[in-house]
Amino acid sequence: MLNPTIDFMAKGVQYSIPNTWESLTPYLFRSLIHDISLMAQGKLSIAMVRVNYVCRVMGWQLKKIKDSDGLANLTWLAEQVTFPFTIVYPDNDAALQDLDFETRKLCKRIPPHRLTGITIARYLSKQPYNYAVDSCFCKQQIPAIRIDDDELYSAYNIDTSFNRLTCSLTALQFIEARSLIGGSLDQLPLLAAILYYPEQYSSDGAHALAHKFVNLPTDELTAIAFNFQAFVNYLFTKTEFKLLTEAKNAKESAISTGALESLYNLSSDGLGDVYTVERMNILQYLTILRKKLIDTVRSLHSAKMEKIDIANETGLPIYIINDIL
Repeated sequence: MLNPTIDFMAKGVQYSIPNTWESLTPYLFRSLIHDISLMAQGKLSIAMVRVNYVCRVMGWQLKKIKDSDGLANLTWLAEQVTFPFTIVYPDNDAALQDLDFETRKLCKRIPPHRLTGITIARYLSKQPYNYAVDSCFCKQQIPAIRIDDDELYSAYNIDTSFNRLTCSLTALQFIEARSLIGGSLDQLPLLAAILYYPEQYSSDGAHALAHKFVNLPTDELTAIAFNFQAFVNYLFTKTEFKLLTEAKNAKESAISTGALESLYNLSSDGLGDVYTVERMNILQYLTILRKKLIDTVRSLHSAKMEKIDIANETGLPIYIINDIL
């Protein structure tokens, strides 16, 4: 079982190292994203990303750890850090497909040579595998940013307390920010301006504000983008909104290329004028899209359409259509 913390004793004192994205402080988050960026550039190994993280949490300076026991302990602790990366096996993790959820999760986090008590470990150790950054979590890691040590801009809110998710982003904000994911570095100030816009959201206003956000450090802009990407991934893989990205036919996916059109179609459906639907809360917007998709499937089924034809019409796989019906 994967633990949310790495707990250990040293000189009679109990210590704990966070082992989830959600438990990081803003400082630890930004520093880790900086190291992951260096890793992506080939300037830092995965092992050193983990070592640096442990040293940062513990307040240790790596260059001052000289003795072999100290380095061995540091290496052991770093190996326990599982949350920033997942392991990718050949053919889209084909070897893991028949495993139960908990075992599969372990195999995705812990390299096969360190898996104990798991039968498939020997087989996995013979497979080539790579590491990928785990960019899926649900927390606002950068609650505010400061420009020129003077102006403070608060972030959009994400709240998961009481087992309920809320988010302060509007539908238009979310759609415009999502369209910039994976874009070029020179688009990052605009992405940050959209997400940290201080007033009632306006596309023109965010575009103007982006000229000021150009002054933010690249590391900070990269961390903002990573945080938003992780939230988007969480919404569409870990919540009921996963349904909206199940469609295989991209042109039919309401949340992909036609996101703005889908938003403005809500106005045609009588859910408010353009101004109103633009400012609709993102979770309300996604809930409506999900309901429309489910209603479409049920309507086609009521019209005696075969499931295979419903799949062709909506782009949804048959097993999803069966779940809806």
